[in-house]
Amino acid sequence: MRCAERGERLTPARSAAYAEMLACGRPVSAYELIALLERRQGRKIAPLSVYRHLDFLMRNGLVHRLQSAQTYLPCDHPDHPHESQFLLCSACGHVDEVESRGFATLLSQIADQHGFRPDDAVVEIKGVCGACAVDESR
Repeated sequence: MRCAERGERLTPARSAAYAEMLACGRPVSAYELIALLERRQGRKIAPLSVYRHLDFLMRNGLVHRLQSAQTYLPCDHPDHPHESQFLLCSACGHVDEVESRGFATLLSQIADQHGFRPDDAVVEIKGVCGACAVDESR
């Protein structure tokens, strides 16, 4: 796992947070994650602990943060570092993580043209997913 390669430990608490996120199947806020963990573990969990778990999971490429919704979701392909783009359905809340090297290259070229050095490039595209578009057309 990438954590070990980076000299970091996926502790039981971090693993539990990650497992809850995987089981949820949708983006969750930090406070939703706290509620899920408290329900499962039957004890109070400090928000600071969960934020530390989320920071660890993001740093190790296991989780992404959706800036616009202030939620977190597991990475679809944590086996390699990548720049992701997200398609967010405003009707049902579904999120697709897509990886386009061409799009990432284009963003890099635009930044270079302006002498800009990005720290991070999170692209979130809001719209309506295919399933909801079909429903709307009926």
